[in-house]
Amino acid sequence: MAEKRVEKEIERRKPNMSEHIKGVKFHTLAKGITTHPLVRSGRPCIEGTGIMVTTIAGLQNFHNMDAQQIADHLWLELFMVQDALNYYAVHTDYIDTDLQLDDINHEQLVESHYGDFSREILSRRESVAGDP
Repeated sequence: MAEKRVEKEIERRKPNMSEHIKGVKFHTLAKGITTHPLVRSGRPCIEGTGIMVTTIAGLQNFHNMDAQQIADHLWLELFMVQDALNYYAVHTDYIDTDLQLDDINHEQLVESHYGDFSREILSRRESVAGDP
């Protein structure tokens, strides 16, 4: 007769992002600007936050905000915003390309009607209304 096999209970727990982050070090790109592969997909961020340099550049370029207005809007210290703007000034081509790619991705998402069920609901209504 075959023995009954008893399997160990698997411990299930939610992944702890801080455990993953501790294994990989943050890389300092410039004063006050760091990157980490697990934070914002490795995009340059203000040190100690998840706020990307592209966010700061976008607020400056598209919303015509100055450094103090950006700092007030995002609840940051002025020197943090100035560090991001200094990094942006040196790496303008890279950051502008990143902003353009974000814009293209947004447009494609809007055009794909992802999460838009209004068409499906309308077609269901028409099929129900069309039946006698």
